Amino acid sequence: MDELSKSVALNAGILSAELRDKGLPSLDDESFPVSFPLLSPEGSRARFELISAALDIVRLASGPSEFLGNLSLQGFELNTIGTMIKLGVPQQIPLDGSVSLRSLAQYAQVEEQLFTRLVRYSIAVGFLSEKTPGQISHNSASSVCVRDQNTTDSILSNLNVANPASVKMVEALKLNPTGTDASKTPLSVAFAQSLDGAEKLGTMWDFLRDHPEEEVRFHNSMAATHSTSIYSCEHVARGFDWNQVKSIVDVGGSEGHVSMAIVNSYPHIKSTVQDIGEVVASSRQQLPAQYKQAIEFIEHDFFQPQPVQADAYILRFILHNWSDEEAKRIIGGFLPVLKPGVRVLIIEHVVPEKGTVPLYVERIVRNMDVTMFGLLAGRERTAQDYASILSSVDGRLKLKGSTCPDGSVVTILEFIVE
Repeated sequence: MDELSKSVALNAGILSAELRDKGLPSLDDESFPVSFPLLSPEGSRARFELISAALDIVRLASGPSEFLGNLSLQGFELNTIGTMIKLGVPQQIPLDGSVSLRSLAQYAQVEEQLFTRLVRYSIAVGFLSEKTPGQISHNSASSVCVRDQNTTDSILSNLNVANPASVKMVEALKLNPTGTDASKTPLSVAFAQSLDGAEKLGTMWDFLRDHPEEEVRFHNSMAATHSTSIYSCEHVARGFDWNQVKSIVDVGGSEGHVSMAIVNSYPHIKSTVQDIGEVVASSRQQLPAQYKQAIEFIEHDFFQPQPVQADAYILRFILHNWSDEEAKRIIGGFLPVLKPGVRVLIIEHVVPEKGTVPLYVERIVRNMDVTMFGLLAGRERTAQDYASILSSVDGRLKLKGSTCPDGSVVTILEFIVE
Protein backbone atom coordinates (compact mmCIF):
# COMPACT_ATOMS: atom_id res chain seq x y z
CA MET A 1 0.00 0.00 0.00
CA ASP A 2 2.83 2.43 0.80
CA GLU A 3 4.38 2.04 -2.66
CA LEU A 4 0.98 2.36 -4.31
CA SER A 5 0.18 5.55 -2.41
CA LYS A 6 3.54 7.00 -3.45
CA SER A 7 2.76 6.12 -7.05
CA VAL A 8 -0.62 7.86 -6.79
CA ALA A 9 0.92 11.03 -5.36
CA LEU A 10 3.72 11.14 -7.92
CA ASN A 11 1.64 10.43 -11.00
CA ALA A 12 -1.33 12.54 -9.93
CA GLY A 13 1.07 15.46 -9.66
CA ILE A 14 2.48 14.86 -13.14
CA LEU A 15 -0.97 14.51 -14.69
CA SER A 16 -2.44 17.53 -12.89
CA ALA A 17 0.48 19.72 -13.94
CA GLU A 18 0.09 18.78 -17.60
CA LEU A 19 -3.66 19.39 -17.56
CA ARG A 20 -3.10 22.80 -15.96
CA ASP A 21 -0.51 23.64 -18.61
CA LYS A 22 -3.10 22.79 -21.27
CA GLY A 23 -5.56 25.20 -19.63
CA LEU A 24 -8.17 22.49 -19.09
CA PRO A 25 -11.00 22.75 -16.53
CA SER A 26 -11.31 20.54 -13.46
CA LEU A 27 -11.57 16.83 -14.24
CA ASP A 28 -15.10 16.74 -12.77
CA ASP A 29 -16.27 19.93 -14.47
CA GLU A 30 -19.13 19.43 -16.94
CA SER A 31 -17.07 21.25 -19.57
CA PHE A 32 -14.11 18.83 -19.39
CA PRO A 33 -13.53 17.34 -22.88
CA VAL A 34 -15.66 14.32 -23.76
CA SER A 35 -12.51 12.42 -24.77
CA PHE A 36 -9.44 12.67 -22.55
CA PRO A 37 -6.92 14.87 -24.39
CA LEU A 38 -3.80 13.47 -26.00
CA LEU A 39 -0.92 13.86 -23.57
CA SER A 40 2.86 13.91 -23.71
CA PRO A 41 4.58 10.52 -23.34
CA GLU A 42 5.31 11.33 -19.67
CA GLY A 43 1.74 12.47 -19.06
CA SER A 44 0.32 9.37 -20.74
CA ARG A 45 2.47 7.04 -18.65
CA ALA A 46 1.53 8.94 -15.48
CA ARG A 47 -2.17 8.63 -16.27
CA PHE A 48 -1.97 4.87 -16.85
CA GLU A 49 0.13 4.32 -13.71
CA LEU A 50 -2.21 6.50 -11.62
CA ILE A 51 -5.31 4.56 -12.67
CA SER A 52 -3.51 1.23 -12.19
CA ALA A 53 -2.40 2.13 -8.67
CA ALA A 54 -5.87 3.38 -7.78
CA LEU A 55 -7.42 0.10 -8.97
CA ASP A 56 -5.01 -1.89 -6.82
CA ILE A 57 -5.61 0.36 -3.80
CA VAL A 58 -9.39 -0.10 -4.03
CA ARG A 59 -8.97 -3.88 -4.26
CA LEU A 60 -6.54 -4.14 -1.35
CA ALA A 61 -8.21 -1.61 0.94
CA SER A 62 -11.60 -3.25 0.42
CA GLY A 63 -10.42 -6.68 1.51
CA PRO A 64 -11.34 -9.89 -0.34
CA SER A 65 -14.97 -10.21 0.78
CA GLU A 66 -15.98 -6.57 0.28
CA PHE A 67 -14.10 -6.37 -3.00
CA LEU A 68 -15.93 -9.37 -4.46
CA GLY A 69 -19.25 -8.24 -3.01
CA ASN A 70 -18.94 -4.78 -4.54
CA LEU A 71 -17.82 -6.28 -7.83
CA SER A 72 -20.85 -8.56 -7.96
CA LEU A 73 -23.20 -5.57 -7.59
CA GLN A 74 -21.74 -3.50 -10.42
CA GLY A 75 -24.61 -4.58 -12.64
CA PHE A 76 -26.90 -2.38 -10.56
CA GLU A 77 -24.44 0.52 -10.87
CA LEU A 78 -24.42 0.28 -14.66
CA ASN A 79 -28.15 -0.25 -14.98
CA THR A 80 -29.08 2.57 -12.60
CA ILE A 81 -27.07 4.98 -14.73
CA GLY A 82 -28.63 3.36 -17.79
CA THR A 83 -32.07 3.99 -16.33
CA MET A 84 -31.27 7.69 -16.02
CA ILE A 85 -30.18 7.75 -19.66
CA LYS A 86 -33.17 5.77 -20.95
CA LEU A 87 -35.56 8.05 -19.03
CA GLY A 88 -33.94 11.05 -20.70
CA VAL A 89 -32.88 12.64 -17.42
CA PRO A 90 -29.52 14.11 -18.56
CA GLN A 91 -31.19 15.99 -21.41
CA GLN A 92 -33.51 17.77 -18.94
CA ILE A 93 -30.60 19.33 -17.04
CA PRO A 94 -28.87 22.42 -18.48
CA LEU A 95 -25.10 22.20 -18.72
CA ASP A 96 -24.69 25.40 -16.74
CA GLY A 97 -27.53 25.01 -14.26
CA SER A 98 -29.62 22.61 -12.19
CA VAL A 99 -33.13 21.14 -11.97
CA SER A 100 -35.06 20.05 -8.89
CA LEU A 101 -35.46 16.39 -8.07
CA ARG A 102 -39.22 16.92 -8.02
CA SER A 103 -39.27 18.30 -11.57
CA LEU A 104 -37.09 15.48 -12.86
CA ALA A 105 -39.25 12.84 -11.14
CA GLN A 106 -42.36 14.34 -12.72
CA TYR A 107 -40.72 14.32 -16.13
CA ALA A 108 -39.61 10.69 -15.70
CA GLN A 109 -43.06 9.72 -14.38
CA VAL A 110 -41.51 7.97 -11.38
CA GLU A 111 -42.62 8.42 -7.77
CA GLU A 112 -40.40 11.12 -6.24
CA GLN A 113 -38.97 9.15 -3.33
CA LEU A 114 -38.00 6.20 -5.53
CA PHE A 115 -36.61 8.51 -8.20
CA THR A 116 -34.52 10.30 -5.59
CA ARG A 117 -33.03 6.99 -4.47
CA LEU A 118 -32.02 6.12 -8.03
CA VAL A 119 -30.55 9.56 -8.71
CA ARG A 120 -28.52 9.59 -5.51
CA TYR A 121 -27.15 6.14 -6.21
CA SER A 122 -26.11 7.41 -9.65
CA ILE A 123 -24.39 10.36 -7.97
CA ALA A 124 -22.59 8.06 -5.52
CA VAL A 125 -21.31 6.02 -8.46
CA GLY A 126 -20.05 9.15 -10.25
CA PHE A 127 -22.90 10.20 -12.56
CA LEU A 128 -24.70 13.55 -11.99
CA SER A 129 -24.15 15.96 -9.09
CA GLU A 130 -26.14 17.47 -6.21
CA LYS A 131 -24.22 20.55 -5.08
CA THR A 132 -27.35 22.07 -3.53
CA PRO A 133 -29.75 19.68 -1.72
CA GLY A 134 -32.62 18.74 -4.01
CA GLN A 135 -31.05 20.38 -7.07
CA ILE A 136 -29.45 18.10 -9.66
CA SER A 137 -26.73 19.31 -12.00
CA HIS A 138 -24.22 17.70 -14.32
CA ASN A 139 -20.72 16.49 -13.62
CA SER A 140 -18.25 15.63 -16.37
CA ALA A 141 -19.61 12.09 -16.82
CA SER A 142 -23.31 12.90 -17.09
CA SER A 143 -22.72 15.93 -19.30
CA VAL A 144 -21.31 13.61 -21.96
CA CYS A 145 -24.83 12.27 -22.51
CA VAL A 146 -25.88 15.76 -23.58
CA ARG A 147 -22.73 16.65 -25.51
CA ASP A 148 -21.99 13.43 -27.39
CA GLN A 149 -24.61 11.11 -28.90
CA ASN A 150 -22.06 8.48 -29.93
CA THR A 151 -20.92 7.97 -26.33
CA THR A 152 -24.54 7.80 -25.18
CA ASP A 153 -25.23 5.15 -27.81
CA SER A 154 -22.13 3.26 -26.68
CA ILE A 155 -23.51 3.04 -23.14
CA LEU A 156 -26.93 1.96 -24.42
CA SER A 157 -25.37 -0.65 -26.71
CA ASN A 158 -23.48 -2.14 -23.79
CA LEU A 159 -26.63 -2.12 -21.66
CA ASN A 160 -28.91 -3.61 -24.29
CA VAL A 161 -26.56 -6.07 -26.01
CA ALA A 162 -23.27 -6.74 -24.22
CA ASN A 163 -24.77 -6.79 -20.72
CA PRO A 164 -27.35 -9.54 -21.43
CA ALA A 165 -24.66 -11.51 -23.27
CA SER A 166 -22.24 -11.31 -20.35
CA VAL A 167 -24.51 -13.34 -18.06
CA LYS A 168 -24.81 -16.22 -20.55
CA MET A 169 -21.18 -17.33 -20.66
CA VAL A 170 -21.70 -20.65 -18.86
CA GLU A 171 -24.56 -21.66 -21.15
CA ALA A 172 -22.53 -20.70 -24.22
CA LEU A 173 -19.47 -22.62 -23.03
CA LYS A 174 -21.57 -25.78 -22.77
CA LEU A 175 -22.69 -25.35 -26.38
CA ASN A 176 -19.37 -24.08 -27.70
CA PRO A 177 -16.47 -25.13 -25.44
CA THR A 178 -13.81 -23.91 -27.88
CA GLY A 179 -15.46 -20.49 -28.25
CA THR A 180 -14.93 -20.53 -32.02
CA ASP A 181 -18.52 -20.89 -33.29
CA ALA A 182 -19.90 -17.40 -33.96
CA SER A 183 -23.48 -18.71 -33.86
CA LYS A 184 -23.09 -20.12 -30.33
CA THR A 185 -21.69 -17.18 -28.39
CA PRO A 186 -23.04 -15.77 -25.12
CA LEU A 187 -24.81 -13.17 -27.27
CA SER A 188 -26.35 -15.94 -29.38
CA VAL A 189 -27.73 -17.60 -26.26
CA ALA A 190 -28.95 -14.33 -24.74
CA PHE A 191 -30.97 -13.45 -27.83
CA ALA A 192 -31.98 -16.92 -29.00
CA GLN A 193 -35.34 -16.98 -30.73
CA SER A 194 -37.91 -19.70 -30.20
CA LEU A 195 -38.78 -21.39 -33.49
CA ASP A 196 -41.23 -24.32 -33.53
CA GLY A 197 -40.40 -25.11 -29.93
CA ALA A 198 -36.64 -25.04 -30.47
CA GLU A 199 -34.14 -22.25 -29.92
CA LYS A 200 -32.72 -20.60 -33.03
CA LEU A 201 -29.21 -19.28 -32.47
CA GLY A 202 -27.49 -16.69 -34.63
CA THR A 203 -24.40 -14.52 -34.88
CA MET A 204 -24.07 -10.93 -33.71
CA TRP A 205 -24.39 -9.82 -37.32
CA ASP A 206 -27.72 -11.69 -37.53
CA PHE A 207 -28.88 -9.96 -34.35
CA LEU A 208 -27.92 -6.50 -35.58
CA ARG A 209 -29.59 -7.11 -38.94
CA ASP A 210 -32.82 -8.00 -37.12
CA HIS A 211 -32.53 -5.03 -34.72
CA PRO A 212 -31.66 -1.98 -36.84
CA GLU A 213 -31.83 0.43 -33.89
CA GLU A 214 -29.13 -1.59 -32.14
CA GLU A 215 -27.09 -1.70 -35.34
CA VAL A 216 -27.06 2.11 -35.41
CA ARG A 217 -26.05 2.21 -31.74
CA PHE A 218 -23.32 -0.37 -32.34
CA HIS A 219 -21.74 1.64 -35.16
CA ASN A 220 -22.02 4.83 -33.11
CA SER A 221 -20.39 3.06 -30.17
CA MET A 222 -17.45 2.12 -32.40
CA ALA A 223 -17.13 5.78 -33.40
CA ALA A 224 -17.22 6.80 -29.73
CA THR A 225 -14.56 4.29 -28.76
CA HIS A 226 -12.20 5.28 -31.54
CA SER A 227 -12.56 8.98 -30.72
CA THR A 228 -10.99 8.46 -27.28
CA SER A 229 -7.35 9.26 -26.68
CA ILE A 230 -6.35 5.63 -26.07
CA TYR A 231 -7.67 4.68 -29.53
CA SER A 232 -6.83 7.90 -31.37
CA CYS A 233 -5.93 7.55 -35.04
CA GLU A 234 -3.02 9.87 -34.27
CA HIS A 235 -1.29 6.91 -32.62
CA VAL A 236 -1.29 5.12 -35.98
CA ALA A 237 0.22 8.14 -37.71
CA ARG A 238 2.90 8.53 -35.03
CA GLY A 239 3.60 4.87 -34.36
CA PHE A 240 5.05 3.89 -37.74
CA ASP A 241 7.49 5.50 -40.18
CA TRP A 242 5.19 6.08 -43.14
CA ASN A 243 8.08 7.51 -45.16
CA GLN A 244 8.89 3.88 -45.98
CA VAL A 245 5.79 3.56 -48.19
CA LYS A 246 3.96 5.57 -50.84
CA SER A 247 0.68 3.70 -51.18
CA ILE A 248 -1.52 2.04 -48.57
CA VAL A 249 -4.79 0.11 -48.45
CA ASP A 250 -6.91 0.58 -45.33
CA VAL A 251 -8.92 -2.65 -45.18
CA GLY A 252 -12.30 -2.25 -43.50
CA GLY A 253 -11.33 1.38 -42.98
CA SER A 254 -14.87 2.71 -42.59
CA GLU A 255 -14.93 6.51 -43.07
CA GLY A 256 -11.17 6.73 -43.55
CA HIS A 257 -10.19 8.39 -40.28
CA VAL A 258 -6.94 6.41 -40.05
CA SER A 259 -5.99 7.34 -43.60
CA MET A 260 -6.78 11.01 -42.92
CA ALA A 261 -4.53 11.01 -39.85
CA ILE A 262 -1.69 9.45 -41.85
CA VAL A 263 -2.08 11.82 -44.80
CA ASN A 264 -2.08 14.81 -42.44
CA SER A 265 1.46 13.94 -41.37
CA TYR A 266 2.64 12.26 -44.58
CA PRO A 267 1.05 14.10 -47.53
CA HIS A 268 2.92 11.95 -50.08
CA ILE A 269 0.78 8.94 -49.12
CA LYS A 270 -1.97 7.71 -51.44
CA SER A 271 -4.59 5.63 -49.63
CA THR A 272 -7.35 3.30 -50.77
CA VAL A 273 -10.01 2.72 -48.12
CA GLN A 274 -12.02 -0.47 -48.52
CA ASP A 275 -15.34 -1.33 -46.88
CA ILE A 276 -18.84 -2.58 -47.69
CA GLY A 277 -20.85 -0.74 -50.33
CA GLU A 278 -23.11 1.40 -48.15
CA VAL A 279 -20.17 2.56 -46.02
CA VAL A 280 -18.14 3.42 -49.11
CA ALA A 281 -21.00 5.42 -50.62
CA SER A 282 -21.56 7.57 -47.53
CA SER A 283 -17.83 7.97 -46.83
CA ARG A 284 -17.16 9.28 -50.33
CA GLN A 285 -19.75 11.99 -49.78
CA GLN A 286 -18.47 12.92 -46.32
CA LEU A 287 -14.74 13.00 -47.16
CA PRO A 288 -13.41 16.53 -46.59
CA ALA A 289 -12.24 18.25 -49.76
CA GLN A 290 -8.58 18.46 -48.69
CA TYR A 291 -8.28 14.65 -48.78
CA LYS A 292 -9.93 13.93 -52.14
CA GLN A 293 -6.62 13.79 -54.03
CA ALA A 294 -5.00 11.46 -51.50
CA ILE A 295 -7.81 9.10 -50.44
CA GLU A 296 -10.20 7.01 -52.50
CA PHE A 297 -12.90 4.55 -51.42
CA ILE A 298 -13.73 1.24 -53.06
CA GLU A 299 -16.10 -1.55 -52.15
CA HIS A 300 -14.36 -4.78 -51.11
CA ASP A 301 -15.16 -7.94 -49.16
CA PHE A 302 -11.99 -8.80 -47.24
CA PHE A 303 -12.70 -12.52 -47.55
CA GLN A 304 -12.18 -12.13 -51.32
CA PRO A 305 -8.83 -11.73 -53.15
CA GLN A 306 -7.30 -8.29 -52.68
CA PRO A 307 -7.63 -6.33 -55.97
CA VAL A 308 -5.33 -3.38 -55.19
CA GLN A 309 -1.54 -3.51 -55.27
CA ALA A 310 0.07 -1.25 -52.65
CA ASP A 311 3.17 -0.89 -50.50
CA ALA A 312 1.33 -1.56 -47.24
CA TYR A 313 -1.99 -2.98 -46.07
CA ILE A 314 -3.60 -1.87 -42.81
CA LEU A 315 -5.91 -4.15 -40.83
CA ARG A 316 -7.05 -2.18 -37.80
CA PHE A 317 -9.50 -3.94 -35.50
CA ILE A 318 -10.36 -6.51 -38.17
CA LEU A 319 -8.83 -9.84 -37.15
CA HIS A 320 -9.91 -9.70 -33.50
CA ASN A 321 -13.53 -10.11 -34.65
CA TRP A 322 -12.79 -13.54 -36.05
CA SER A 323 -11.60 -17.00 -35.05
CA ASP A 324 -8.13 -18.14 -36.09
CA GLU A 325 -9.47 -20.04 -39.11
CA GLU A 326 -11.46 -17.05 -40.34
CA ALA A 327 -8.46 -14.78 -39.71
CA LYS A 328 -6.38 -17.05 -41.95
CA ARG A 329 -9.03 -16.74 -44.66
CA ILE A 330 -8.79 -12.95 -44.44
CA ILE A 331 -4.99 -13.00 -44.71
CA GLY A 332 -5.31 -15.48 -47.58
CA GLY A 333 -7.04 -12.78 -49.57
CA PHE A 334 -3.75 -10.89 -49.74
CA LEU A 335 -1.83 -13.68 -51.47
CA PRO A 336 -2.19 -12.12 -54.97
CA VAL A 337 -0.48 -8.89 -53.83
CA LEU A 338 2.21 -10.18 -51.45
CA LYS A 339 5.32 -9.21 -53.39
CA PRO A 340 8.72 -8.96 -51.66
CA GLY A 341 8.90 -5.83 -49.52
CA VAL A 342 5.13 -5.43 -49.13
CA ARG A 343 4.04 -4.73 -45.55
CA VAL A 344 0.97 -5.95 -43.68
CA LEU A 345 0.26 -3.85 -40.59
CA ILE A 346 -1.89 -5.52 -37.95
CA ILE A 347 -3.21 -2.88 -35.53
CA GLU A 348 -4.94 -4.54 -32.58
CA HIS A 349 -4.99 -4.98 -28.83
CA VAL A 350 -2.00 -7.27 -28.37
CA VAL A 351 -2.21 -9.44 -25.26
CA PRO A 352 0.82 -8.58 -23.10
CA GLU A 353 2.94 -10.79 -20.93
CA LYS A 354 2.01 -10.39 -17.27
CA GLY A 355 3.58 -7.34 -15.65
CA THR A 356 4.87 -5.76 -18.86
CA VAL A 357 2.19 -3.04 -19.08
CA PRO A 358 0.24 -1.04 -16.46
CA LEU A 359 -2.70 -2.91 -14.92
CA TYR A 360 -5.16 -0.46 -16.49
CA VAL A 361 -3.91 -1.30 -19.98
CA GLU A 362 -3.93 -5.04 -19.31
CA ARG A 363 -7.51 -4.84 -18.01
CA ILE A 364 -8.66 -3.05 -21.16
CA VAL A 365 -6.99 -5.62 -23.42
CA ARG A 366 -8.29 -8.62 -21.48
CA ASN A 367 -11.76 -7.07 -21.22
CA MET A 368 -11.80 -6.75 -24.99
CA ASP A 369 -10.57 -10.33 -25.33
CA VAL A 370 -13.52 -11.69 -23.35
CA THR A 371 -15.89 -9.25 -25.08
CA MET A 372 -14.78 -10.61 -28.45
CA PHE A 373 -15.52 -14.14 -27.20
CA GLY A 374 -18.89 -13.04 -25.84
CA LEU A 375 -20.12 -11.24 -28.93
CA LEU A 376 -18.32 -12.64 -31.96
CA ALA A 377 -16.32 -15.77 -31.10
CA GLY A 378 -13.27 -13.63 -31.82
CA ARG A 379 -10.24 -13.03 -29.64
CA GLU A 380 -7.37 -10.74 -28.83
CA ARG A 381 -3.98 -12.32 -29.51
CA THR A 382 -0.32 -12.16 -28.60
CA ALA A 383 2.21 -10.95 -31.15
CA GLN A 384 3.31 -14.56 -31.58
CA ASP A 385 -0.30 -15.63 -32.23
CA TYR A 386 -0.47 -13.17 -35.11
CA ALA A 387 2.93 -14.25 -36.39
CA SER A 388 1.73 -17.86 -36.45
CA ILE A 389 -1.47 -16.98 -38.31
CA LEU A 390 0.30 -14.94 -40.99
CA SER A 391 3.18 -17.36 -41.49
CA SER A 392 0.74 -20.28 -41.82
CA VAL A 393 -0.80 -18.48 -44.81
CA ASP A 394 2.49 -17.35 -46.36
CA GLY A 395 5.80 -18.34 -44.81
CA ARG A 396 7.44 -15.24 -46.28
CA LEU A 397 5.47 -12.95 -43.93
CA LYS A 398 7.83 -12.13 -41.06
CA LEU A 399 7.21 -10.00 -37.98
CA LYS A 400 9.62 -7.08 -38.30
CA GLY A 401 8.54 -4.77 -35.49
CA SER A 402 6.02 -4.06 -32.74
CA THR A 403 5.11 -0.62 -31.39
CA CYS A 404 2.57 0.50 -28.79
CA PRO A 405 2.75 4.33 -28.77
CA ASP A 406 2.61 6.15 -25.42
CA GLY A 407 -0.99 6.82 -24.48
CA SER A 408 -2.34 4.03 -26.68
CA VAL A 409 -3.66 0.59 -25.73
CA VAL A 410 -3.25 -0.66 -29.29
CA THR A 411 -0.12 -2.14 -30.87
CA ILE A 412 1.11 -1.82 -34.45
CA LEU A 413 2.59 -5.11 -35.67
CA GLU A 414 4.66 -4.73 -38.83
CA PHE A 415 4.90 -7.80 -41.06
CA ILE A 416 6.99 -7.71 -44.23
CA VAL A 417 7.19 -10.11 -47.16
CA GLU A 418 10.76 -11.39 -47.42
